[in-house]
Amino acid sequence: MTVAGDFPPPHSGPACRVEWAHRVVAEPWLGAGPEAVAVDSAARRAYVACSRDNAVVAVDLDRWVPVWRAGVGREPIPVVLDLPRRRLFTADARSDTVTVLDADNADRVAQITVGQDAYPAGLGHDPARRRVFCGNTAAGTITAIDADRLEVIGVIPAEIGAGSIAVDEQRGRGYCANFMAGSLTVFDTETLRPLRRIAVGEGPCKTVANPTAGHLYVAGSLHSTVLRLSLATGRPLDDMRVERAPVGMCVSPDGGRLYVCNRGAGTVSALDAASGAETHRITVGHGPGDCHIDAATGRLLVSNAGSGTLTVVDRPWLPGPVRPQTHPAVGRRIPHFALPDARTGQERTTREWAEKKYVINFFASW
Repeated sequence: MTVAGDFPPPHSGPACRVEWAHRVVAEPWLGAGPEAVAVDSAARRAYVACSRDNAVVAVDLDRWVPVWRAGVGREPIPVVLDLPRRRLFTADARSDTVTVLDADNADRVAQITVGQDAYPAGLGHDPARRRVFCGNTAAGTITAIDADRLEVIGVIPAEIGAGSIAVDEQRGRGYCANFMAGSLTVFDTETLRPLRRIAVGEGPCKTVANPTAGHLYVAGSLHSTVLRLSLATGRPLDDMRVERAPVGMCVSPDGGRLYVCNRGAGTVSALDAASGAETHRITVGHGPGDCHIDAATGRLLVSNAGSGTLTVVDRPWLPGPVRPQTHPAVGRRIPHFALPDARTGQERTTREWAEKKYVINFFASW
């Protein structure tokens, strides 16, 4: 007997206790602002981009301890692993670079400039055609890099807010999510020609392809939905509701399930790829940024930007207990601070609102 999902359950028997629920088995602390994670199941390593530490951390997948930490450019947001060359690529948003590391020993292989004031914030990978694509948010362009020679081989026009890039290797198509423009730029990964524009609504934050199901998914962080499109036609199929502010996603190895990181809720939504229905939610750390499946064990790895941790979930395809989310700051006295009034320039302090209820709005520039 098997369970529909991305990994079979353990065999049952007289001497074997089977747990029919997901379970958090580890949550190591990695550093400040872990935003993305890549996995090498064969080498038993995970690689996490810590955006606020300007570093990539390699984690042992069996012991759940850091193996090495390597400095990259400023504010690395995504990370991709090129297995043929065993190289890691990060897009360093505040350095306008793509840093290339040796995945085994953390040596810096190259640092490639992708523009000036470009704010590169997304990466796509076409291993068959030996290309890495970088979405430049401020420039509204996509930089194409040769994955072997580590050279820029072209720049593809996109739109403002260009970031996350999904690649359909079978059709040779790339899909770049343009956050501010509310669109996808579709391009040919061989010729580097832009092919079409697909309107997807406000705030597309992440896009991933599911070639098994023939779907493309676009996370709409502003409306807490995931748009499902056909890879064959590019036609939007439906909107799938998730929890607050989805920003990261991954597809199970068998294509049967989509996991969505809800940054505003500290959860991951598990969606059935066929029906689009949310089957359950998994409580993780604060501000989950992205996720990946370890194909060898079926475990889900979630990078938590707000907690500085990596949540490891066993049997993520199964429902389980919902852990209460309690932030460490809850119940503590607010620290004193002063800020200039945006209208008058007069300094305002927290003492003015002592013992009163008020709302502070922190706006993220990205």
